[in-house]
Amino acid sequence: MIGSDYVLEAHNIYHTTEVRTAVDTGGCFNGGGQSALVLKGVHLTVHSGEVMAILGSKGSGKRALLDVIARRSDGSSRGQVLLNGAPLTKSLFQQRCGYVTHACDFIPGLTVSQTLHYTPTILGGYLKSSKVRQVLADLALSQVSHKKVENLNISEKRRLAIGIQLVRDPVMLLLDEPTQGLDPLSAYLLISILSNSAKKTGCGILLSLEKPRSDVFPFLDRALFLCLGGAVYSGGTRAMLEYFHGIGFPCPQLENPLMYYLCLSTVDRR
Repeated sequence: MIGSDYVLEAHNIYHTTEVRTAVDTGGCFNGGGQSALVLKGVHLTVHSGEVMAILGSKGSGKRALLDVIARRSDGSSRGQVLLNGAPLTKSLFQQRCGYVTHACDFIPGLTVSQTLHYTPTILGGYLKSSKVRQVLADLALSQVSHKKVENLNISEKRRLAIGIQLVRDPVMLLLDEPTQGLDPLSAYLLISILSNSAKKTGCGILLSLEKPRSDVFPFLDRALFLCLGGAVYSGGTRAMLEYFHGIGFPCPQLENPLMYYLCLSTVDRR
């Protein structure tokens, strides 16, 4: 349980990195690279207990932004990333925050419960066991706690990867496309679990989504729409509807506001 309020801020983030391009060499294409500006003056704010979604199509800069915040990006960056007003260094991020990617490898032969129990934390003994049981319950993994990790389905593996971070009690948790590859029910379950966990523990959650479904909208407190590395909107989801309505783009009835404004911002950045 997080004992105090935390605020994660990113101010005027620019990031340049090498992107892969196809180079024609006499009928064969070899992968080349050239420098490109992939983030252009992005701002965001996430508070304890909030869930913020980074929304954008492929190539919009979602993963680059998460990597810049986590201090694990290649290339050069400028701007400020702050945690409670202090610069978020790589060391501070590793101590106080967590990052869930798709490249989480589990140790074969271990059960779900053992995987969480062997995760390094400052807790030990009864407190560690109690924390593991709580995380299993919060992530709807209690029924598969004695299941070998190699026998889990994709939804269970995704939730276990999240559990490995949550057992460490991060104050901020970043997730790269957590619903990718999941069926609609599993995606809904995952986002609802993350929302409940944020409210219960006070952890701030920042996740990227490429194709957000309408049923996850109630679980999102904030949204950041990216297009070609630039922010089209960054703020509360309730204020989002008023903002776009105020500039002449009301969301039609029965439309998914997340997808509607994602598509709109992709084709018309005004």
